[in-house]
Amino acid sequence: MKRIPWLSLLLLLSAYSTFSWFLYRSTVPWLVWVAVLTFALLQATLLTTCLGGVRRFLRRWLISDIGYFTVVLLGAFSLVVALVWFHIFGYIIMLIAAEVLARLDLQNAGFNRSQALAILTLVSVLGLAVGWTAIQLR
Repeated sequence: MKRIPWLSLLLLLSAYSTFSWFLYRSTVPWLVWVAVLTFALLQATLLTTCLGGVRRFLRRWLISDIGYFTVVLLGAFSLVVALVWFHIFGYIIMLIAAEVLARLDLQNAGFNRSQALAILTLVSVLGLAVGWTAIQLR
C-alpha cells in the first residue's frame, strides 16, 4: 500500500482555496474561472504526463538563435507582466510551487503518472470548489 503525502496535498488544497477566495473577492467574470480551471488541469498534465515532450520541444527550440531570442523576449515580457500584476503573480507562483511539491511527493511515494495526474487534478479542482463554497457560505 502506498502512503499518500497528505501534508503536501493539503498545502495544494489550501493554495487553490486561497486563490479561489481571491478570485471571488475580485468579482472576476466566469471566463476567468474557466481559465483558472484550465490552468489547473494543464499544470497537472504538464507535471505528470507531458514532461518528456516539453523537454524535447524546448531542446529543439533552443538550438537556433531565433529560439534563444524568442525565449529572451518571452522572459522579459513575463517579467514585466509579473511586476505589473504582482498580486496575481504571487498567487500563481504559490500554486505552481504547491503543485510541484505535491507531484514530487507523489513520485517519491511510488505513484505512477496517471495516478498522480488524477490526484493532482482532483485536489486542485476540489481546492477551487472548497474556496468558492466557503466564501458563498460566509
